[in-house]
Amino acid sequence: MVARRLNRSAFKRLSAAEARRALYIDFEGEKDQLPVLLGVLRHGGKGRTPFVLQEVVDPAFADLGCRVVTLHMAVENVVRRAEHGDRRIVSWSQHDLDVVRALRAEDPDLVARFERHYANALSVAKHWRNKLHAGVKPADGRLADYLAMVDYGVPPQAVPGHVGETIRILRPRLENGQSLTVRQQERWDELLEHNRHDCAGMRLVCLRATRELDATDD
Repeated sequence: MVARRLNRSAFKRLSAAEARRALYIDFEGEKDQLPVLLGVLRHGGKGRTPFVLQEVVDPAFADLGCRVVTLHMAVENVVRRAEHGDRRIVSWSQHDLDVVRALRAEDPDLVARFERHYANALSVAKHWRNKLHAGVKPADGRLADYLAMVDYGVPPQAVPGHVGETIRILRPRLENGQSLTVRQQERWDELLEHNRHDCAGMRLVCLRATRELDATDD
C-alpha cells in the first residue's frame, strides 16, 4: 500500500529547488542481472561543480580503479547523504528503484528510507513534455531523446547501447584473474564515461523541466 501511494505522488514530483540539490543515481549492469556499477552525481555545494562518484558493486570488477563496496553499502551511502542534506534521490526510470527494492528481504528499512527520498526523473520529464512541449514527443522513454530536447551533447565514446555487451566481454577475463586487453580497458573507460553523462544529462533534463514547470505554477 505504501509503495503504491508513493508511486502516484512523491515519485513523480520534483521541485526546481529539489532538482538543484538532488542526488542523481544510475546503475549499470546486464539486463535482468544485479548491477556492476553505481554512479552518483552529487551537488558540489555553492559555487562548486557537481561531480559523479562511481562505485563498483560486483567484486569481479574490483581491480578496475573504482572503489568497491557491496550493493547494500552503496545504497546505504546514498540514503544517508540524502537524509543528512534533506535531498531527493533521482534516477531515470523504475529500473534503479527495482534494484534497490531487491534488497527488501535483507533490509526493508533501508528500502523504505530510500523510497521516502526517491523521485523518478522519467515521470518528471514526461509530465514536462506533455504539459509544455506537446509538439515534441520522444518515441519512448529513452534518456537520449530527452537529452536532445535540452541540447545535451553526448560524446561518441559515451553513447548508450554497449553496457551489457561490455560487461559480458570483461567478466570472464576478470573472473579468471586475467588482465584486460587495451581495447577491453577502453571499453570499461567508455562505460564509466557513459555512466557520468547519464547522470549529468539526467540532472540537466530535471533542472530544465522543473524550472519550467515551477514557472507555470506561479
